[in-house]
Amino acid sequence: MFKTKEFRQIALLTVVLWTVDVALFFAPNAVAGAAPGAASTIRIALIGLAGILLSGLVFTVVYRVSALSSPARYTAVILASILCGGMVAGMDLIVQEPLRRLLSPAATPLNEDQLTIHGLTNWIGLAWIFGLTGVLFLLLQSNRIVQQRDRDLASAHAAALQAQNAATAARLAALRYQLNPHFLFNTLNAVSSAVVNQRNDEAETMLSRLADFLRVTLAADPEAMVLLEEELETLHAYLAIEGERFRERLGVRFICPPDLLRAEIPSFLLQPLVENSIKHAVARTIRTVTLSVEARQEAEQLVIVVEDDGQASVAAEARRGGVGIANIAQRLAALYGANGGIETEAISTGYRTTIHLPLQRREDQALAA
Repeated sequence: MFKTKEFRQIALLTVVLWTVDVALFFAPNAVAGAAPGAASTIRIALIGLAGILLSGLVFTVVYRVSALSSPARYTAVILASILCGGMVAGMDLIVQEPLRRLLSPAATPLNEDQLTIHGLTNWIGLAWIFGLTGVLFLLLQSNRIVQQRDRDLASAHAAALQAQNAATAARLAALRYQLNPHFLFNTLNAVSSAVVNQRNDEAETMLSRLADFLRVTLAADPEAMVLLEEELETLHAYLAIEGERFRERLGVRFICPPDLLRAEIPSFLLQPLVENSIKHAVARTIRTVTLSVEARQEAEQLVIVVEDDGQASVAAEARRGGVGIANIAQRLAALYGANGGIETEAISTGYRTTIHLPLQRREDQALAA
């Protein structure tokens, strides 16, 4: 549980604690200005040395009971302190008389009652010191456990965040590849019709533009952010294919200030909206339907409006419940939370879809880096 550095810290703490305790034994003599006797000096030094050594026993007890409850751990420390205090007090009683006879033969020996009181007093005092040492060991151990749990919690949080990011990335990839099959089916059907009617040049042009469009969209990283300029170019490629199908029935208008062309948006975000207008407005009328894509800035938000004048309000519920709208809503929620969203509404002249998301230009990221 404890590393080598922490063991050194514990050893240093033990030595300092018992050194202070030994110094306190000599304090009364120092205050009185009298030098302690040789026998007393050796006895106290032996007590300090024994205290340092037996503190290792207290630490071992603390280490062994680390998995127990707090009351059990404190009870074990109390019992170990009483035991170690008694052992040191008993040692002092054993060496006291031989040292007195050897170093201070003129001193009056203690009688049995005095020895008993002396032993009990030492036992209580030393038990308190061992108890203080054990409590410090427990505090260090608790601090160590808390730090380890904090590290484990941080690791678990990081792992959970990584898993969440991976899940979000997988979800975004799935949403990104959830292409509307109507587009591919209708385009191939138009190509087939052109071939049957011997409009080979038209069929060849549509196939070439379809290949270019699919090359761009399928090769794009589903998790990547693209410039609004690139997204508009993808729409141009898509609408060029649809233009071959609908010819004069499809009108297109793009409105985007130059300073917003470097804004970043999720890849393939707008194509489902344009596809919605083709399916529900252009394909259902014989007159010209104008489809407009407009980008503007509102405060710190990028607002993109896709609108058509197909007077397709009768298909409003179908548009709202379509795969494309739900797909975009989920992608924006996964990427931006409450800062991104999509609103749809039927208007008097047709249908309008509005997307808003945080405005971030590619130059802004370069400057931040």
